Amino acid sequence: METTRAVRRMKPLAVVIASMSLACGATCGGQSVSDPGPGPSRGPNVDMLRQSWRAYASRFIQGDGRVVDPKTGDMTTSEGQAYAMLRAAWMDDRAVFESVYTWARNNLNAGVRGDGLWAWKWGRASDGSWRVLDSAFASDADQDAALALIVAWKQWGDSRYLDEARRTLADLWQHGTVVSGGRRFLLAGDSLCQGPNCRLNPSYYAPYAYRIFAKHDPGRGWSELVDSSYVLLEANAGMTATLLPTDWLLLDVPSGGLRLGSEVDSYYSYDAFRAHWRVAADAALFGDPRADSFLRRSLGWLADQWRRNGRLPAAIGRDGSARAEHEPLEMLAAVAPAVRPLAPEVAEAMNRKVQSTLSGGLWGDRENYYLQNWAWFGAALYERHLAPLEAVR
Repeated sequence: METTRAVRRMKPLAVVIASMSLACGATCGGQSVSDPGPGPSRGPNVDMLRQSWRAYASRFIQGDGRVVDPKTGDMTTSEGQAYAMLRAAWMDDRAVFESVYTWARNNLNAGVRGDGLWAWKWGRASDGSWRVLDSAFASDADQDAALALIVAWKQWGDSRYLDEARRTLADLWQHGTVVSGGRRFLLAGDSLCQGPNCRLNPSYYAPYAYRIFAKHDPGRGWSELVDSSYVLLEANAGMTATLLPTDWLLLDVPSGGLRLGSEVDSYYSYDAFRAHWRVAADAALFGDPRADSFLRRSLGWLADQWRRNGRLPAAIGRDGSARAEHEPLEMLAAVAPAVRPLAPEVAEAMNRKVQSTLSGGLWGDRENYYLQNWAWFGAALYERHLAPLEAVR
């Protein structure tokens, strides 16, 4: 399932559509966006985050709550629905949160799966109908959705959200984790194991989320996934000349052994950069020394590359070779807050490059759904606008 998304993300960025205007405000285009109000925190650039959220909702979220990806013929993914839920809760926008969550529940789960998890892919089929195209779940989406529900519960005091988060987490624990070699690992989904081997995605591992789950979903061993996150990421870094994590890994379930897969799976690219953001979020929210240690060890090569070239390639091979020449703004946005403790001047330069493309609430290629999400998450972490997550930790 992730292979399809990775191929889509590898396409070069399109030319910025500079003439596109959002002058019609928050109700132009798709979703009608409610004013999130003053919110619990107003840091230096919270207004920017609010404006970009409104612009994103207007462009990418339909009135019924479906998140569309224009680059793939308006396909919808569980990832997209979960990102929108998390951002809506973060921005205290309950109306959009409800519509996005309701659409996902009704279209990616009800009548599709027998558990509380979501089918990852929905779109136009070859017969012209719009429906689920792949009913497998993607664990990153389900854990982001559960985190969004916990934040929503805290923001709006509705216990229904916490109950629904716990139901999702119960099924994610049962179907999306495996004990291997004495450790519990997060599986990428339910269609990526063949025989004794499972493909894992290091960028799905979110230690900050597992700490929050452990607090609000007691009785399951979510802290086990905190530890396995760092074991997996450190092992993964040791497999490449750059010490960067890779897009995918292989787990030998009987032994717990981890190894690299194909050459393409071993790139640091459009999946892997999220690992650095997730570890940086754990450092910011919980101060785990393992987070700082991993980031300093793993990001040295990238910082040196930036100092030499002033840019990063979109895909980096396990040997450090550039496998795609264009530069992804989403990678810079996610890496900037992670690299700041090690190389603040590099972080600031990356952040400036990303923010220089912001216009009318959207960054760079205004049709790039993935860029708009990770530029936003990167900015929120860079600006330390983490109050909604701090409230549930």
